[in-house]
Amino acid sequence: MNRLFIAVILFLTVIGTHATPLSRHEEPNFNGINHFRRQFPQATEVNYKVKGQFTEVDFVWNGLQLQAFYDMEGNPLATARIIDKNNLPVNVQLNLQKSYPNGVVTAAIEYTDVNDGLSYYVTVAAPKTDWLLHVSTCGDISVFKKMKH
Repeated sequence: MNRLFIAVILFLTVIGTHATPLSRHEEPNFNGINHFRRQFPQATEVNYKVKGQFTEVDFVWNGLQLQAFYDMEGNPLATARIIDKNNLPVNVQLNLQKSYPNGVVTAAIEYTDVNDGLSYYVTVAAPKTDWLLHVSTCGDISVFKKMKH
């Protein structure tokens, strides 16, 4: 279930889906709103959508476009944000270059899971195959999904 949840989050984040914006007078009302407001009190442009077994919240906080995910009981699950590939830690960049010398990093997501902490999901494109990789902060790489052209 955890891998499925992560796959859904990554799919939604990578393709750039956005929830319907709220009107100026409409206050978000979803399970987890109290936790969200405590964690991100200055959040603006808050949009949310219930998607199956979780709620996705897109918002801007301190100038960053973020996503937060909550389970149906309102418990926080994860936060994610798209980052520039050059903002990946140096050891992550070096390990990717070493492991995929013919590949080009095309997308990177910083992902913080409440249970597993900080990690990255990186898309690497090569001539015949693209990979969605899970990369730990220490640079350990595992293939999350392999996609042939």
